[in-house]
Amino acid sequence: MANKDKTQERYYDYVLIYANTIMEYSDELQKICKKKRSWELRIAKKKHTYFAITNWVTILNRKNDLEMSFSFNTEKEHVFFEKYKLNGFIESDLNANGLGKNFASNKALRIQEFDECFSKLLMSWIITKKGDWYLISNDEIY
Repeated sequence: MANKDKTQERYYDYVLIYANTIMEYSDELQKICKKKRSWELRIAKKKHTYFAITNWVTILNRKNDLEMSFSFNTEKEHVFFEKYKLNGFIESDLNANGLGKNFASNKALRIQEFDECFSKLLMSWIITKKGDWYLISNDEIY
């Protein structure tokens, strides 16, 4: 049971990392992307490449191939995101940095674990669903 708790905590950590990144860089990236659709930028003093489409962006850390895609945030009190893009970021991080001890080595099992943990976050009202989007309150992030 302890390993399941650690896995749940780790997935929650990923939600927080993902939401914090969106909240911190969404406005800046949206402004930059209006001028250039792809370029390099610094995030936390590390060089990244970004690729932009009309309302979303993909950031790639070229050193370890860590990739994060998200839509530009338009909410004031929440960060909204898509579940599959969050899962894509988690898989990218696990591939870039090696599988953590709290995760199954099989991708299909990880997806099942992710769905279970994500459902628990929804049931606890940490994450809410609005249409096709998932939201986390800015208060939860800090």
